[in-house]
Amino acid sequence: MLTISRQSNEKTVMGILSLLPGLREIAHLNAEIAWYHDNEARSLYVWQKESQGQILGMLGVEVYNAEITIIRHVALTPESRSARNYFAMLSDYQEQHPESFLMGTLDNQKLINKWRKSTSQKMV
Repeated sequence: MLTISRQSNEKTVMGILSLLPGLREIAHLNAEIAWYHDNEARSLYVWQKESQGQILGMLGVEVYNAEITIIRHVALTPESRSARNYFAMLSDYQEQHPESFLMGTLDNQKLINKWRKSTSQKMV
């Protein structure tokens, strides 16, 4: 279940984001979170397998326009890292925003391509 991050989730989001390369230093991490909060087109989401469960992942998105959303960050806790969970998180976002075409950054476009391929095979 993917939900928009709230102030009460800030420390958990920071912990999960800090698992990504380049965001291990607190100054970079704080700057990245501030970057999301500085613009309404950017959002941080938290992901749980079931409602009221433990937060296992987070998704950072930037809405480029009405049709394109850029997935800036996608991260899971070490014990929950699996293709199934990454795909579930992306699918949850897509279900909530069916009009958006999801694109990635250089760091995560391969993951998004694999997700897109796996979801298109299920539709056939």
